Amino acid sequence: IDEHDIYDLTKESLRQNISIVPQNPYIFNISIRENLQLVKKDATEEEMIEVCKKAQIYDFIKAKEEGFDSIVGENGIVLSGGQKQRLAIARALLKNSKIILLDEATSALDNESQAKIKEVIHRLKEEHTIVVVAHRLSTVVDADKIMFLENNKIVAEGKHKDLMKSVPAYKELYAQEE
Repeated sequence: IDEHDIYDLTKESLRQNISIVPQNPYIFNISIRENLQLVKKDATEEEMIEVCKKAQIYDFIKAKEEGFDSIVGENGIVLSGGQKQRLAIARALLKNSKIILLDEATSALDNESQAKIKEVIHRLKEEHTIVVVAHRLSTVVDADKIMFLENNKIVAEGKHKDLMKSVPAYKELYAQEE
């Protein structure tokens, strides 16, 4: 990471610099504010607004009567799948990690929510290293580098257009999505 062997880094340093947004992020039965403050207890309202705007969840929060103080229910029951993902991304941004790992972040989302998450990813890559683990190739077509795995091994890497030309299995997998 940044020319440093990860084995030379401490676990604490790695944990401080990597945020993970899983396929099914856990949202606690507390307010949106408290869910965000789990990663930064002293987060200001301005910081929360900024990260929520970047994650494209702020308009939803602003429209809620209680705003950031809205309770989201057990595992975010009052939120859609896309809203949960965007809240989890806002939480990762508030932590201000250099690396954000999105593990199947769009796999269970409808097309509209997936498009919003893709737009968020596109904007974030200017300030963070974004690692996206995905089976749905439409999530990664705009990535700077795609690593295509078969049998747990990287068999090809490059941009989408190059992989479409040179890797039949990648091309076939992409065609199955259309």
